[in-house]
Amino acid sequence: MAGFFVGGAALAATAWLVVACLRLGSLAERLLGWWLVVCAEVVAAAEVLSLAHAIRPLGYALFEAGALLIALAAWLHLGRPCPRGLLHMCAHAHLHMGTHAHRRPMWTHVPLVLLALAVLLGAGYELFLVVTTPPNNWDSMHYHLARVAAWRAQRSLDYFPTHNGIENAYPQNAELLVLWTVVALGRDVAAALPQLLAGLATATAVYAIARRLGHAAVASGFAALLFPTLTIVALESVTTQNDLVEASFVAAGVALALGRGRATAALAGAALGLAAGTKLTFLYAVPPLAAIGLLALPRRRLAGVAAAALAGFALVGAYAYVQNLVETGRPQGRALEIESMPPHVTLTGTISTVLRTSYRLIDLSGFHPKTVLTEHVSGAAKRLFDALGVPANPPESTTPGTFRFNWGVTNGPSEDSSAFGPLGFLLLAPLSVGYLAAWALRRTDRRRGALALALPLYIVALSLGTRWNFYVTRFLVTPIALTLPLAPTVLRRVSLRTAAAVLGAAALALALAYDPTKPTGLGGTPPVWDRGRVDVETINRGELRGVLEAVAARVPAGARLGVDLASYDWEYPLWGPRLERRLVWLPEQPAGGLDWVVLGTGVRQRPPGRWCAQRFPKADWTLLRRC
Repeated sequence: MAGFFVGGAALAATAWLVVACLRLGSLAERLLGWWLVVCAEVVAAAEVLSLAHAIRPLGYALFEAGALLIALAAWLHLGRPCPRGLLHMCAHAHLHMGTHAHRRPMWTHVPLVLLALAVLLGAGYELFLVVTTPPNNWDSMHYHLARVAAWRAQRSLDYFPTHNGIENAYPQNAELLVLWTVVALGRDVAAALPQLLAGLATATAVYAIARRLGHAAVASGFAALLFPTLTIVALESVTTQNDLVEASFVAAGVALALGRGRATAALAGAALGLAAGTKLTFLYAVPPLAAIGLLALPRRRLAGVAAAALAGFALVGAYAYVQNLVETGRPQGRALEIESMPPHVTLTGTISTVLRTSYRLIDLSGFHPKTVLTEHVSGAAKRLFDALGVPANPPESTTPGTFRFNWGVTNGPSEDSSAFGPLGFLLLAPLSVGYLAAWALRRTDRRRGALALALPLYIVALSLGTRWNFYVTRFLVTPIALTLPLAPTVLRRVSLRTAAAVLGAAALALALAYDPTKPTGLGGTPPVWDRGRVDVETINRGELRGVLEAVAARVPAGARLGVDLASYDWEYPLWGPRLERRLVWLPEQPAGGLDWVVLGTGVRQRPPGRWCAQRFPKADWTLLRRC
């Protein structure tokens, strides 16, 4: 625990010194710079230490000490620049508000205060969940944390044996942030912290972009505070997924690119490099970023940011792509998900995916609306598809199996398939369409028009790049973050701000209250913080409970455990609560010396030798013990 706090303090101090040396202007720029420097240092540390198979507490400590000394030397060399502190900036903001007190009665700020209170309470509850409950959502258990555990065990980012190719192939920057917490603590007690911080960083970027557009500080702050209330943002803030991390980098890159000076251009480039190394869906953000660059930036500024982005990608974004190229001959690597997701592009299929993705923005997660209401919405959507002659599930652009589109309105919170709550379809989508219309009529400038293009361009790029499934909606976190800075224009009236604050606070509260992955007890089940680890890990996969309980009770903590799993089986829980076991992948690795083996779904082939078997019919798994 001490290593976590000491290492975190070293990271924070290094970032503060770097930001001080860069002499950034506003508090928002400094906060974004701090976030980017911390993330870049953690990513660079893992990549450098991996080359020496030194990913362990001592390796991180030496790297962080070296980085801190270099930053300190630069700070001293530049004359000890000291930016205005947080208290000074807050006091300045207070005085700024005070100068306008005679223009606006204090009661007009009530929506902002209420929204800020809701976000503060929500963030506090999310932090409580992060540090008191183990990760348990599907993607975290399936590959995010599984790859973290494997890297920690082998002390490098090298390819490792696995049943799940995306653990090796996918870009890894978000998981490298998780890896730092796991190595420092020896367990996953703070594994979801990067996502929570990324959500707050994205809100800061929304504020900075809104200020660049000329909106007042209070209006910009209100727009920024709406971001953490969006349903998928709240739900992902307590997971180890990576959508918020990617969004934070892209939004920070745009906010800094819209600024002035070489320092902000360099940081913008670093942000985009980090984003490219976080998630393959960054490719869908390239068209919106290109539009913003071409329409909102002077040519010289655009060239500087582009050059910085290439450098940022080379330094903190390219590692996984280069490794994939060496290992598989393809920068994106090889995995079933990577090879099966691209659609067979047709006009009909693309239009269908655009419409299906847009329809899924109608999200009432947690509100539990009456069936008659959702049936009216579903019926209207079906009639629109029929009138346009657009098929609901064209095979060339639809993921086969259980991921087919249906007309139901989302009403159950899910960190995988929820969207953005009522604000998504009542405010954000209309905001994009309205600004595009205003731009076409020359009633707004091209900077705002460029941001309004972010959502539709992203949806079109996504439709050309992936087959539709229920999970694509959460990829829209990035363009939604770029759309939110336009909100102050339409939220000028106190009544509208009050309505937005109420809807946002309600969506946040209901998402967290009815999150099935982190239940609060409202559904009649025990709250997540009162449950044991195995019970929590199997909330979404109850059939695995018997398997994991048997492994926890019988397989020694430091044992080598053989595993032979099917493609979608979870291996992360098998590492143990403190990741003390070592997994041996069968049949790729020799089974000699093993006393315990786990066979996954439908796997029947046993390693040589005499084994006593315990079958788990519900999961179709088997636990073997050497007889």
